[in-house]
Amino acid sequence: MRAGAHDLSLTVVGLDARLGALGLALGQVDDVRVELEDVRWSRWRARRATVVCRDVHVNPPAVLVASPVEFRVEVDFADVPELQPFSWLPLTVRLVGSELHVRLHKWLPARVFAVPELPRGIELTGVEQRDDHFVLTGAAPVLRERLTLGQLADVLRRLASIQSRTRSDTTSGISIWGT
Repeated sequence: MRAGAHDLSLTVVGLDARLGALGLALGQVDDVRVELEDVRWSRWRARRATVVCRDVHVNPPAVLVASPVEFRVEVDFADVPELQPFSWLPLTVRLVGSELHVRLHKWLPARVFAVPELPRGIELTGVEQRDDHFVLTGAAPVLRERLTLGQLADVLRRLASIQSRTRSDTTSGISIWGT
């Protein structure tokens, strides 16, 4: 698949959604959490990513809307080709605008990595540093995806099918891991 101008590959390892029979009938899913592994986008690789879509619903005629959308992406220092020779050093990572500044040593200038343009209004909001990786966080205030009526029917059919297989109609949520 493509995200913006770049190819995207990933493995979905978890899905958590709050569903109810009435909500599905009205096109309202509320919050959806997707857990991903082995994410590859452009020249970037991430060990793990989490996307949380809040207030997911369908607007007429067939527009899937989530507002807001938040994400966390974990990137190993060793997965950044320019940092592989130095990944054993204690590195310092900062987010400056849409660039990552990685400092190998406090007296050396930072290496600057431009983050590819993110699709659909998604912006980076922060970076957290860990011993062997860093975590990028980001958000989009609203995400809209126009669907054909066939695509919309397929999404709702799959959600209804998952709900009926996992819990009774009186239960308000589903959780599917390892799908």
